[in-house]
Amino acid sequence: MVQVAARETAGAPFGGQEMVAADVGGTYARLGLVHVGQDGTPELRHHRRYVGAEFPSLAAVLSRFRHALEAEGVAFPDQGVVAIAGLLQGDELLNANLPWPVSLAQTQREAGLRRFRLINDFEALAWALPHVPAGQMRALGEAEAGAVRFPALLLGPGTGLGAALAVHGDAGFGVQPSEAGHAALAATTSLELDVVRVLQRRFGHVDNERALSGTGLMHLYAALCELRQAPVVHGAPADLVAAAGDDALAAECLDMFCQWLGSLAGDLAITFCAHSVYLAGGLAGHLGEHLQAGGFMRRFHDKGVLSSALRQIPVSCIEHGQLGIIGAAAWFAAHPDPH
Repeated sequence: MVQVAARETAGAPFGGQEMVAADVGGTYARLGLVHVGQDGTPELRHHRRYVGAEFPSLAAVLSRFRHALEAEGVAFPDQGVVAIAGLLQGDELLNANLPWPVSLAQTQREAGLRRFRLINDFEALAWALPHVPAGQMRALGEAEAGAVRFPALLLGPGTGLGAALAVHGDAGFGVQPSEAGHAALAATTSLELDVVRVLQRRFGHVDNERALSGTGLMHLYAALCELRQAPVVHGAPADLVAAAGDDALAAECLDMFCQWLGSLAGDLAITFCAHSVYLAGGLAGHLGEHLQAGGFMRRFHDKGVLSSALRQIPVSCIEHGQLGIIGAAAWFAAHPDPH
């Protein structure tokens, strides 16, 4: 059984330093040269995005970024942090969506970094929440977004499904990472139960990520095609989203995805007594109009006696972009090396 890491709270930030910070998911690796001011505020100064599958390792991506900076006459720092999809156990990263295995020690050695850390990608996004401009938040429900209210739940469907909880109290700011994407998928309607049965025949254990992620969207579509006795005609999430205006089954699939995601978001908000909820991740950005259509929020609120309380919780989409880099740098600045 995979154990979730204990919550880490911010120590005194060390500022006035530069680092390499990266946000690595199942598809893209986003890297940046970040300067952290004396107050711990990260400033992104150089940025590149690479396709992970085009490289043999994480160290190779970091080396490409080093060469890009040096070609511009910019010095490559000797310390860095990578926010990456997965869970670190000892020296190895547990992840089913990356194009290569990751060893902390080997990556540090091959990238030539004196100090190097790996953190969960959604933990990094949660650390970025205090630095998200209001203009990057798009409210989904009736409650206004405004300033971040803690505890704040961050949930995001991308190549996988990430989740983290940001808190702020007497001990300062901190983040509880999670592996909620691998918890069992809970069906609410008879159609969802039928979909789960189809997925169980194919995969055995059906976790949230099997349906509520980029790859999960295609699993959901294939299951609906089987149940409706219709041919599978779309092969990628982008194709499915693009076809939704003309293809009734594609539209049904996207509506079902958003409603099911809303149900999970409501469950997690109740579980953690969240005071605000944020959706991030690449897929959330592509599903804007479908998330706005109402099914997501209806299922988010549909929690019996707690429905009225959930209506007071602001739910917003945030533009992912470079936030993972900013959040990774903010985490790094707040966790100085004890040695």
